[in-house]
Amino acid sequence: MLGIGIDIGGTNTKLVVVNRAGKLLAQERFRTEAAKGPRDFVKRLAAAVEGFRRDYGRQLVSIGIGAAGDVDPERGVLRFSPNLGWRDVKIVGPLEKQTGLPCSMENDANMAAWGAYEIELERKSGNILALTLGTGIGSGLILDGKLYHGATGSAGEAGHLKIEHDGRPCHCGGRGCLEAYCGSYAIMARARELIKDEAAFIKKFAAPGHERFNTICLTNAAAAGHAGARKVWAETGHYLGRGLAGLILLLNPDYVLLSGGVSRARKWFMPAMNKVLGSQQIKTPFSKVRVKVADDADLGSHGAALFGLDRALK
Repeated sequence: MLGIGIDIGGTNTKLVVVNRAGKLLAQERFRTEAAKGPRDFVKRLAAAVEGFRRDYGRQLVSIGIGAAGDVDPERGVLRFSPNLGWRDVKIVGPLEKQTGLPCSMENDANMAAWGAYEIELERKSGNILALTLGTGIGSGLILDGKLYHGATGSAGEAGHLKIEHDGRPCHCGGRGCLEAYCGSYAIMARARELIKDEAAFIKKFAAPGHERFNTICLTNAAAAGHAGARKVWAETGHYLGRGLAGLILLLNPDYVLLSGGVSRARKWFMPAMNKVLGSQQIKTPFSKVRVKVADDADLGSHGAALFGLDRALK
């Protein structure tokens, strides 16, 4: 039996097909293009699912969806997504109607947390804090081996913890959020303040065939010794450490797992992050916790597929 996992991000949406062991069998990616509206998006999503149905037929038994934002998992509604600009969008109902497959939807970081639990840690630890570092920042919690939702299904909005009074503006409409310092849009906004000749920077450091001013370009520059790029990553690590310190003190997890595109720059932001964590006055929770970058770069989509299968086969 196979499951489809969907990770709806602010920039891209990824679909995968996995088996019960988490083995990847197929994948597809397309631009989310939130500005076209949710109805257009769900239509394109259903078309992508139908492509998998042609290949795998009745082996496909479920869909798991991770969406960036505040999700109502009971009703299958995306209540608010700052990075998509959507409010009160029904996704599960329309997708089930168009595909005929049962769907489960959670916040994307919850799905990454489930992927960490199932794939990265093979259910060996029941207390996990997972942070997705992408366009925005999300977090998911596995407590005592169960996905923690909180009173309204909104638990895990770590990206909107206030780490700086009246700080940088965030996509949620507030200021000083962790996301406004460590989300990729915020990282690149800071990079633009320090790197004046953007065109020359892209020409020198962008990945071949992907000539864009993005975190990959910034990581390449840091590896080449560019002082401005290294400064941006060090600042990112400092603020990430500040956010994590509060979360670790509150939750006392066994593991903190980092995933998402920004996590690939671990070499450049983790020293500053670890410095902040090491400077905390209450030492006990920090001596226990292990901070790990996910081996699976697509933990959210794989976790979503396994979560959907878990629910469908119960």
